[in-house]
Formats: sequence, structure tokens, C-alpha cells
Amino acid sequence: MSTEEVKVVSCTLLELLLSNRQPIAHTDIQGQLCIPEYQRPYVWTQKQVNRLLNDFDEYERNKDPLKPLYYLGSIILHQTGNNLNIIDGQQRITTLLLLAKLNGMDLTSYIQYAASLSIENIKKNLSYLKAVKSREIYAYQNSTAIENLDLSQINVTLVITTKEDLAYTFFETQNTGGIRLSGSDVIKAHHLRAVPSKKLINYQAKRWESIDSQKVEHIMQYLAKVRYWDNRHWRRFPFYRDERGIKADLIEEFTENTLKDAEDISFHYSAVKKVDGRQLLMHESQYKQLKQPLSDGNNSLDYMNEYIDLHDILFSRNKKDHRVSDAFYDMVAHLMHGHSGTLFLKELLEVAIMAYVSRFGFHRLHESSLWLYRFVYSLRVSTGRNVREDSVFKSVFDNQFIDNILEVYTVNQLLHYLKRYRYSFDTNNGEESQSKGKHINTLRSYFGKDTIKPISEYVQSPKRYDLDFMAAIAKKLDQIE
Repeated sequence: MSTEEVKVVSCTLLELLLSNRQPIAHTDIQGQLCIPEYQRPYVWTQKQVNRLLNDFDEYERNKDPLKPLYYLGSIILHQTGNNLNIIDGQQRITTLLLLAKLNGMDLTSYIQYAASLSIENIKKNLSYLKAVKSREIYAYQNSTAIENLDLSQINVTLVITTKEDLAYTFFETQNTGGIRLSGSDVIKAHHLRAVPSKKLINYQAKRWESIDSQKVEHIMQYLAKVRYWDNRHWRRFPFYRDERGIKADLIEEFTENTLKDAEDISFHYSAVKKVDGRQLLMHESQYKQLKQPLSDGNNSLDYMNEYIDLHDILFSRNKKDHRVSDAFYDMVAHLMHGHSGTLFLKELLEVAIMAYVSRFGFHRLHESSLWLYRFVYSLRVSTGRNVREDSVFKSVFDNQFIDNILEVYTVNQLLHYLKRYRYSFDTNNGEESQSKGKHINTLRSYFGKDTIKPISEYVQSPKRYDLDFMAAIAKKLDQIE
């Protein structure tokens, strides 16, 4: 690659915007910023705008006299003739132009927008930012991000190339390369910065780093799902293929949405029992409430590590706990394998069991897990195809599944809800060699062939399936007792 094909320049955002009138200082780079037709429109929502506002506020609070400029990151440009086509950076530049417009700068001369979706989102975000500036948004009543905005104090790194393919190579490397931090890495760094002492920082860092990073990411997705799957203000968690979306949501939930400069307070489920005129306070679970507010530092780190450890206690073959019955571990080993089109169901059941333990501890765990299993795995037999992730999300929402685990008062109330649940057996694809047949063979192996029949019998008499399944659960519990 020659120096004529690519140039890397450091400048201010204002210098970049004015490059349509004069060369960028100390360079011969000049041109009109443009958005190619093939580029995606301006799509930032309030979530991304808030992230930028928060960054500016933090920069203002902690401004270092030795580093006076705010660093916006890299902007990738493809130069063709007198145009500087924006390959990466449109969302950030456009949002900053909106902020500058509120301070009297006319943005129309810098970039022209043609896509209708871009124009629609620009209007929405400009309206929102006007509300921020006028102190109508509670979270930004003390923000000075807009008033103090100075484009000459914002530093960017320009990567400029005359070859379009090369520009997109830089873009893909920057956004999908292996050197990017994972979501858990970003979250760890965020909270370690808020830990008050070096001794605690070393303790938390070693504890975090002793766990496999993929394990951390996996359990943090579980925690985020429980927090998202709240029917009072439901949020859609990204599908498993959307790696970028999952990373962004994890970072948002566990860094941006955590409380700043707050006390380290945890919330637990407790009950008061009266005995002979005395009141006895009982913690129903030693675990923190899954949906509790989190604050920066030890509070969030302890919360996440606690549930990573709980997942090991419940589902690791190498870590058995004296508080958990052998019957539960036997159920996990035989029923929760994720085979035959049940991976999404296995993960949902793990989430549900962790939610149960957070509410009631290990009390009646095996019994409740069997009834939770019946609810979750009903999706395996009530559809003629393999279970899809959107079907799982829909079932959780329609039945307020997580809410009903966390918000009941007693185990008996939860079991009553689970036993009342009804579904239909789908007779399509009912051969023993297919995934539904394999699933029923798994049930027969665990519960016994005398209680769960071959799938061919349920294809002939679909209503018998759930009657047999409920009877099998009751019989298994009686045998263990």
C-alpha cells in the first residue's frame, strides 16, 4: 500500500467540516463531505444520542488540562474528485451537527442528506435535543454537553483513501476485527474504574479473570434477558446471531444504566414469620434480586460474579453443592441436554431455574424445576418444527413467565401457576426418528417407559400426552420422597 492510496490525519471536527472551503491544516486534503447513496441512512435513536451526551458530560467533569481535546475516534473517508465520501462516521458527525445547530451553527452547508429515513431521524433527534437543552429531560437537567460544545475542541483521526475497496477494508477491520474488546471486557473495565481501593481492584480483577470469558458473556446474556423480560416495560433482547446488538445491549445495561456515585446496596427477598408472639425475619434466598438497580463498582461486579457462580453450582458437572439435591443434578444430566432442537429451551430453563433460586433459594428446587421444565419444553411438542428463538421470546412475553417466577409470594403459588398452564400436542412430524420423537424418548428414559408412551400413541391420542407427563412428574417426586 503506497502513501498515495491512504492518508492518516489528526484534526479537529471543525477543520474536517470546513474542508469544503479550505484544506485541512498542514495538509492538502480538501473536499465536500458526502454520504454515498449506498450507505445506510442516519439511524441513531435516543439511546445512541444519550450515550454521546453522557460521554461529553463525563469529559467535562474530568477534563485533563494536558489533554484538552475530546477524542471522537476515527472517521473513514473515500476521496473521489472533490468529494469526501463518509464510509464510517456518519452517525457521530450528524449527531454532533445537530448539537451544533442548537448553538446557532447552520448544518446544511456541511453535509447534504437525501434519504427520507435520515431526514426523519434527524428531525426526531433534533426535537429531542431541544428538549435536553431546555432542561425538559430529567436525566439531563444538569447537563452542559450542548452549551459547552465546541467543534474545534473535538479531535478525530481521519483515514482517507482514494480506493473504495480499501476504505471498506478499513471499515470491516475496525468493526469486526479480532482486536475489539468483548462486551464483558468493556463492562469489567468500567466497573473496576469505580472500585475505591487498589486492594479491591486486584481482588475483583483476579476473580473476574479466573472465569472463562465465553462463560462470562453467556451468563451476562442470561442476566440481561431477565432484566429485559419484564412485562411492565418489556424490551426485546437481540437474537443470537446479532452479535453486535447483543454486545451493545450488554454494555448499555451493565454500564450506561448503572447508577453513578451510588451506595453499594443489594436487595434480597425476605419474609417475617410469627412464632409464639415473636417475629422471625427470614431471607428466602441468599442471592440478590435479579432486577435490582445496580451501581458502579463493587455492587455490579459482586452481582455478576454471584450469578456466574450460581450457574456453576446448578449446571456444571464438576461443581456439586451440598445445598442442591442429587435428584436435581440427575434431572439436569438426563433432561437438559439441548439436543433434538431444544437448545433455546435448555437456555430458557436455565434462566428460569436461576430466577427461581434468586427468589426462593434452593428450597424445593427439584420439584419446582420439573414443573418449570414442563412449561418450557411444552414448546418442543406444541409445534411441528424445531423451536425458534422468536417462539421462545413470544412464550415468555405472552405468559409473563419470568414475572410469575419472581413476583409470586410462595412456592405453592408458583406451582399453582405452572400446573394450570395448558398447551396442545402437535401431531405433525411425529415419527420416532425425528426431533420430537427423540425428545419424547428422552422423557421415557428419565421418567420411565411405563408412564411416558412412545410418540406414536400420542399422535393417535394427543390429549393423553400432557396427562401422562403430569402424572410422570408426580410419580417421580413420590419416588424420591
